[in-house]
Amino acid sequence: MGIVLDFKETGSLIRDIREFRGEVTEGLKELCGPEYRVEERDVEKNNGITFYGISIAEKDETVAPTIYMEPFFREYERGTMTVIEAENEILRCYTKQKCSMDLDITMFSDFEKVKDRLTFRLINSERNAGTLRDVPHRMYLDMALVYTVYIDDCGMMPGNVLIRDNLMNSWGVDEETLYRHASLNTPVIKKPVIKGLPEMLIEILEEKEDSREEMQNVLNSESGMSMYILTNSDRFYGDAVILYPDVLSDLREMTGSDLYLLPSSVHEFIAIPCCEGADEEGLINMVRSVNRTSVTEEDFLSDNVYIYKDGHVTICQG
Repeated sequence: MGIVLDFKETGSLIRDIREFRGEVTEGLKELCGPEYRVEERDVEKNNGITFYGISIAEKDETVAPTIYMEPFFREYERGTMTVIEAENEILRCYTKQKCSMDLDITMFSDFEKVKDRLTFRLINSERNAGTLRDVPHRMYLDMALVYTVYIDDCGMMPGNVLIRDNLMNSWGVDEETLYRHASLNTPVIKKPVIKGLPEMLIEILEEKEDSREEMQNVLNSESGMSMYILTNSDRFYGDAVILYPDVLSDLREMTGSDLYLLPSSVHEFIAIPCCEGADEEGLINMVRSVNRTSVTEEDFLSDNVYIYKDGHVTICQG
């Protein structure tokens, strides 16, 4: 039985996203019929942020795409989308994702099949304290290094599956083994990108505004400092490039100066040569201001500013 789009009238006003998801779920169950599983899913993202999703799959399918309700609920709140229109759009999203999915999940049971896909990224340790309780990790200053399996061959955008203790234990390996493989793989899979801020801003001109542009506005008053964006080739969770071999040392050699490292978000750092004469306390205040006004809760990395000096990264005390 195929999925049929519906065009019935909307019901009463819905108060919150959970109620909205419940209404949409029930509507999708009616539209999809008994041949499909339609289930609500709460997905915890970075910094403890919960996203509210719905997964749809045929009864015999083992992989089910999760479609998040947040953008649909925002449209509903604005009055630009009804519940029924949301249901229809979600079905279109599901059909599109289903046609492009080609993921062999059996590989996750075999460490030999995933070891060359292991990568790492940095997250804020305090805001992810709950997640870190059952996730293999190691501390790095006020951050935590966690491990993922990089997926780029399922016909969709590249993805990262967070490795939890139960998965690591099923492989019969330890955190040190994950670190060893991820240290080798990450700079290769997610190549480092280091560019001057003006050059990077030109490249993202057509993209949505984010903390880079806000930082540029603030730093314009700092008499034309040299600034460099440090990220990866995906521009997604590129914060870990500061751990790549030679990235900071090469940039220091190029600039002839120690480096201030500003956490723009989990996706990148901004490096400023210390010889530019920036005020440490001013940089710290600027980072904290940008975090409050321009960085989403999910993308937040740290309120601290770091300094690379004598081959080591430490937290600036201001």
